Amino acid sequence: MDSKPKHLKPYRLLLEFMKEKLKAIFSKKWVKQLIRLVLGIGAVYIIINKVDLNKAWEYIISARPLYLVLALLSFFISRWFAAFRVNRLYQTQGLILERIMNVKLYFLGMFYNLFIPLIGGEGYKAIWLKNRFETKYKSLVSAAFLDRLSGVALLAVLSLIFAVLSSLNFEFEAKLILLLIPLIFLGHYLFMKWFFKSFLNSWIPISIHSFVIQALQVVTTYFILLALGQSEALMDYLFIFLLSSFAFVLPMIGAREMAFVFGAESMGLDMELSLAVSLLFYLCTAINSLMGSYFLLFPKKLDIKEIESSDNLAVASDPSN
Repeated sequence: MDSKPKHLKPYRLLLEFMKEKLKAIFSKKWVKQLIRLVLGIGAVYIIINKVDLNKAWEYIISARPLYLVLALLSFFISRWFAAFRVNRLYQTQGLILERIMNVKLYFLGMFYNLFIPLIGGEGYKAIWLKNRFETKYKSLVSAAFLDRLSGVALLAVLSLIFAVLSSLNFEFEAKLILLLIPLIFLGHYLFMKWFFKSFLNSWIPISIHSFVIQALQVVTTYFILLALGQSEALMDYLFIFLLSSFAFVLPMIGAREMAFVFGAESMGLDMELSLAVSLLFYLCTAINSLMGSYFLLFPKKLDIKEIESSDNLAVASDPSN
């Protein structure tokens, strides 16, 4: 480990990484980016033609500030737990990060994910960690993947719980759905055991962290609903919110909002209110992500090591490394 890291010249890492990313985008990745753009425009078009945007805006501007602050706070706490979760995965690979440094790096990654998607937070963190601690790139990629997977597993668990709590009508005893929960945990555990055994010791703590994270995001949505004056069908809205969260797998802007609106329509809920909830949740994400910009503007606060040349970026992008 480098005990005396050199300080990064302002924006050097960003500029070098962006250069490599732009090369990739305008070569073999340009098709993927074009598809994302077209799908995103399509999603926005569908939303515009499906809901009354003026009514949705009225919901937003009439929101109660106190509940919005509580929503923002609960989302902020969830991000701390998310940082702890990925750090636990790092620790199984012998990568020991100071807790506060890990949190700073996590928020910087959030900023890249939301505001500089051409680079992406995971890629930035992988380069930073690989060059500073000489950690294997495969381990960092695996940690990022398992971090997401754990979140999806617990998202599925909470979705099943809220499906039972919602007003959905089932042709069978609704509580039978809960029998799927042990299968989700078992499947997640066996997957890690068979394919990522070196990470297996982290299964219990990351599962606990994932539950807390998803629960806090439900709390965030609950406060947003209260901010908008909604006191009825809360379980239905929260259930739809959880289902719409799976839309992150779709490579387009507005995927969650579109899923939320369609889900609300299928359950006979207020589509404009659902869009307002989704947009305010996005606002919570954006505000929290902006905190990471501080470490981009003042990289010494993150104690970033300078990357000497773009060769390091190319190496870090090579899965065989």
